[in-house]
Amino acid sequence: MAGLTLDDGDSPLLAAAAEVAADRGPKTKAILSHMDRGLRQRLGQGTWDAAAASLVAAGILGPASGGVRSSHPLLNHPARDRVVARLREAAAGTVPVDVRTGLVLPMCGPASLLEVVAPARAGRRAARSRIDDVLDGTAYEALAKTVRALVVEAQAAAAVVG
Repeated sequence: MAGLTLDDGDSPLLAAAAEVAADRGPKTKAILSHMDRGLRQRLGQGTWDAAAASLVAAGILGPASGGVRSSHPLLNHPARDRVVARLREAAAGTVPVDVRTGLVLPMCGPASLLEVVAPARAGRRAARSRIDDVLDGTAYEALAKTVRALVVEAQAAAAVVG
């Protein structure tokens, strides 16, 4: 999609993820399968904990509570609302899509978040089509397809176990 831009700021998490990708690339599945371990080596935290720590540091989430399945309370509702609004606008095709938004959008379907991103039932088919094509022709196209496939595989495995 034209107009896709990258603005990663000074994110240590994104920098570490880029290092893992450089070390394990060019095969996307190899990169993704090593991401948690690679981030743990570089940051001392796996993927989930590093992402949550970034959100805690930004004041969006509160510190973890609970044991094995800890949760983080949402502290900054306006920040969440801005992200949801940006995803909705991108899914509707009303704004240019930055890379971060473009990378999140294709995961909304497999994560059962299409109803959040496209709340109007009548517009979901068109939104789904735009979402599926948002990274076409970019360096992230193969990554999005691989991640979607892995999410679907993980959901299927969880359904069999649970």
